Amino acid sequence: MSDARRLRDRRALILLFLAGLLAVQVHWLFGVLALWIIILGQLEHRGVLDRIDATRVLGGILMVRTRRGQRALEKLAKPRLAWRIFGEISLWTCALSMAVIILFLLLSFGSAILFGVPKAEAPPSQLILIPGVNPVIPFWWPLIAIIGALVIHEYGHALQARAHGMRVRSFGLLMLGPLPLGAFAEPEAEELFKAPRRERARMFAAGPSINIYAALFTWLLIGALATQFAAADPGVHASAIIEGTPADEAGLEPWEIITHLNGTAVTTSAEMSDALASHSAGETVQLDVLSRPDADGVRVGRTVELVLADKYEYHQQQNISEEDLASSGIEKGDAFLGVSGMAGGTSGIDRLAGPDLPWWGDMLYTPVQIFVIISTPIQNEGQIMDPHEMDYLEADGLLGNLLGIEVMLALITCLFWFVWMNLGLGFANLIPMIPFDGGHLMKDFISNVVERLNKFSKAPHPLKVEPIVNRISSMSSMLLLFGLLALMIAQYI
Repeated sequence: MSDARRLRDRRALILLFLAGLLAVQVHWLFGVLALWIIILGQLEHRGVLDRIDATRVLGGILMVRTRRGQRALEKLAKPRLAWRIFGEISLWTCALSMAVIILFLLLSFGSAILFGVPKAEAPPSQLILIPGVNPVIPFWWPLIAIIGALVIHEYGHALQARAHGMRVRSFGLLMLGPLPLGAFAEPEAEELFKAPRRERARMFAAGPSINIYAALFTWLLIGALATQFAAADPGVHASAIIEGTPADEAGLEPWEIITHLNGTAVTTSAEMSDALASHSAGETVQLDVLSRPDADGVRVGRTVELVLADKYEYHQQQNISEEDLASSGIEKGDAFLGVSGMAGGTSGIDRLAGPDLPWWGDMLYTPVQIFVIISTPIQNEGQIMDPHEMDYLEADGLLGNLLGIEVMLALITCLFWFVWMNLGLGFANLIPMIPFDGGHLMKDFISNVVERLNKFSKAPHPLKVEPIVNRISSMSSMLLLFGLLALMIAQYI
């Protein structure tokens, strides 16, 4: 038996051992993944992959190439000046995003060193961003969304390559077992790395930036479609009832709809707050309430009578200081109902669309909305909103009435996951680590810095700059990789 064969066998055994351990401890799909990697290794060794013009990358991903799509690429890339301008804008977008990501990583590592890593409440499978495996990522909509995000990501690279005169060798599919992970565009490697640094940087920046732009555009589209929804039963609801308060003692339940307070209609949380502000602690009020839907989807109306408590006294009992109460504007005698999470009937779709602001307000609010969208499925166990919030909605407007509530919710769900996957893919690719696009951008940046230092110092000869840059880039990528793995593992130790 040859040494190469023995080495392959050892690697396969090590892989099987690790896969078996992870399959038992984390998820059974790790075992399937290991089997797929071993099969690919055998096909590669026997020359089968070469015969079908396919390549194994990163151990378990299969690249299946095709020459189709070249004509469409040439037509789309014809306005080369426009694409070069787009590439320059993309480069600045990625530079700003990478600066934020690097700052976030440094703060995370610094916090871990100084204060330790808090124990994770989520299961380890939540670290696996695979549709259907991660408990907060369902299967079909995210799968469709990530394929679309990967396609536009790789086509962005291809368009920039052609705009700068670099040939695209092939297109193809990325396969993980029977699942298509997306598409890829493969520029001629020699032309890519001989290209001027600025042009190469634009090519690497095009993929992540087009994901970010697609996410922002789709978010605006969600905002437009949000106008096609209305509350089926106008009113407000509370996501939780506080024990021992007037609402609890009167039998009010979470997710019931309050339509009136003392005969005054309330449709938003602001209207409910204003209505309560007109009353004082100790007063008796009546609430018109619609129950949660029964098995037939019917809500039953009733009137609830209760005596309002004192908000000041309640918060004092929660050990809130008088100074904090005063700074919050809470005074003695303020009415207290005893509910939390008060919101209107369209709160679920409004949260996805963001607040109704002028265009400049939307631009300023965009970073906040990014975190809202990313955290939404985590908070709602894989859903784009709480199921109760979906029950409050009905289709409205021309498009809403034409498509109906079920189609509109399916459309919003698809668009939401397209935003989510594009944000994830765009920002993940900007992590300054090889083989991500951010790693290549950082490598070119380091090369530029080293070359400038070389001109003004007794640094090594220019021919030795590239090996130095390669070592710096490789070491920084390895350190970052180990740092990220250490942060993830430390959460479960």
